Amino acid sequence: MKVLFVNNFRGRGGGEEFLRDLLPGLVAKGVKVGLVCRPGTPLVEMFRNSEIKLHPIERPNGLRGIRTVKETARVIREEGYELIDIQRGHDIVQAWIAAWIAGTKPLLMYTPQVPQFSKYRFLLSRMQYIVTISRHIRDKLITYIPRMTDRTSIIYYGIDLDKFSRAHVPRGVLRKRLNLSPGTRIIGTVGDLWKNQIEFLDALLLIRRTIPDARFALVASDSGIGQVKEFKDRAAQLGLSDAVVWCGRLSKEEMLSFYADIDIAVCTHRNEGFGIWVLEALSMGTLVIAFDAGGVRDSLENCPAGKLVPDTDALAAEITKVLTNDVLRQRMSAAGPLWTRERFARDRMVTDYFNFFTAILARKG
Repeated sequence: MKVLFVNNFRGRGGGEEFLRDLLPGLVAKGVKVGLVCRPGTPLVEMFRNSEIKLHPIERPNGLRGIRTVKETARVIREEGYELIDIQRGHDIVQAWIAAWIAGTKPLLMYTPQVPQFSKYRFLLSRMQYIVTISRHIRDKLITYIPRMTDRTSIIYYGIDLDKFSRAHVPRGVLRKRLNLSPGTRIIGTVGDLWKNQIEFLDALLLIRRTIPDARFALVASDSGIGQVKEFKDRAAQLGLSDAVVWCGRLSKEEMLSFYADIDIAVCTHRNEGFGIWVLEALSMGTLVIAFDAGGVRDSLENCPAGKLVPDTDALAAEITKVLTNDVLRQRMSAAGPLWTRERFARDRMVTDYFNFFTAILARKG
């Protein structure tokens, strides 16, 4: 089986973390895996000196982009790739035309990681298969283009459960860095400020009536986008500026310390594609409370270590209840790792994709 992934993103986000976890597992199952990406991007560094065959191809704008398509077609033809998995909507044109020029008729598949998928119905309909990571994305997509319903599937994300384990992570690192005592209740969240964190400030005001020293710790930049100023202005208006703790952007290793030290995690984004970080938190024994919207519902519905709530008042009430009940918090904390191990292990994700690829290639004949 020969599969080529196409991802020309310049940075590193959820889609790139997805490839980091999936591709080595496919190689271990005997799949020949290739990756078309831009030169000098995090993906090149991620898979340098690995068994993933990298095809760094420049992607200039305008007519110069024809060279990109021709080079991609050459890679498809010479390497004999049978399946092309496109990771981002802006790569569909490049991969679709390249596959046609190659003349080898590989299957085309699109794996959108966010609800902001390609809005070109013609291009979406060129895909023989679409695999989403949540019901939220699937439902949005098939509502937008109903004729793709039978071609659209869901395969849930899976994480490295051995890495995200509180047993291997010392506690107190984050609290020491932030100069917070062991008894201070920390409510944490992950993601830049366009993910609706401003709405949580009203909940935090209610929470601090019962837990006056509660802090809101954000893994996010405290500058650079307009939502940051709006958030800071609102915090100042509510008298909460000192209750907000900015952690900045953290490495994967630093994220382990973050999860280990916060008492509870909160997800305020109502349009999350899935929320990989929610799985990481649960696996570390950190409780998660979220709005009942978006892709996080797939990981938190009926979860004994989390709760979905309808609005800000319910969010504040649930967090207050958990943070003032040690027995409840410990019971929920212990349930998180078991929940993710049963449903969201990386090995399960790899096997699901391997089986899916095997089945669709067998149908092709």
